[in-house]
Amino acid sequence: MKRMKDCWPTIVLTATVLFGGACATTLTDHAAWIYPHTDALQQGMAGARARGLVLTDYHIHLRGGMTARKAAERQQQSGIRSGVLENYGREWPLHDKASLAAFIDEARSVQADARRLPVGIQVNDRDWYQQIEPELFAQLDFVLADTMIMGVGADGKPRRLWLPDVTIDDPEAWMRDYLAHNLRILDEPISILANPTYLPPCISNRYDQLWTEARMRQVIAKAVERGIALEIQTGSPYPKPAFLALAKSMGATFSFGSNNHDDVVKDPARWFEAIRQLDLKPENLWSLPDRP
Repeated sequence: MKRMKDCWPTIVLTATVLFGGACATTLTDHAAWIYPHTDALQQGMAGARARGLVLTDYHIHLRGGMTARKAAERQQQSGIRSGVLENYGREWPLHDKASLAAFIDEARSVQADARRLPVGIQVNDRDWYQQIEPELFAQLDFVLADTMIMGVGADGKPRRLWLPDVTIDDPEAWMRDYLAHNLRILDEPISILANPTYLPPCISNRYDQLWTEARMRQVIAKAVERGIALEIQTGSPYPKPAFLALAKSMGATFSFGSNNHDDVVKDPARWFEAIRQLDLKPENLWSLPDRP
């Protein structure tokens, strides 16, 4: 499922903004889901184009007011392509055949730049690929996962590592289990690993101690072996620069993501910084086939 189906979307919108151009409509100029016309954005995009890069945000959730049509309008306005998804699993918005099928049908109906938007899911249960129907799996363009749910809490529910009440008594022992958790996820039929090398807040100050080079190499090697992209996410400190540099040297591919909670656009400055620092070229980015 690494390089999936045909994609690339675009609708003919009545309120279009021309990135870097002289004209823009007032309808989209101040919309929350549209990138503001800043020098930093234009310089970042110019630098990406000079390197031959086509940027895609593969981590746009359709939630909190964000819609596929807004994602398509954002793509047309900015030149940054949009891939849309939602969470799939028990106790998540997409939790059965009916909800997943409806999501896929609706999202695939939207186009930007005369091509449909790529449609994916973010998986949260580790048996997700055994639960999803093969005909729906085949309609997905990509599957994104992260490592931020592991084990079971006192309430008997999956333990969400980002919550402030998560405590870890023995970080080294926990890290051994967590590394195994990372590697198991990379054995699933996923396309993108989001937020790689994430750590819970309670031990985030031990990043350099816990994410040793040996551990980083295991994660990167598995991702390279499986053809899975490592995400560079707006607003997230993970992965750290040392991991990114090592990943590039080992032949990994990267993807970009915003991981939104609503329809407010996120600053892509971290993407542009990574492009410059890693000297990224087209072959360093994971992408879907560019088909009509």
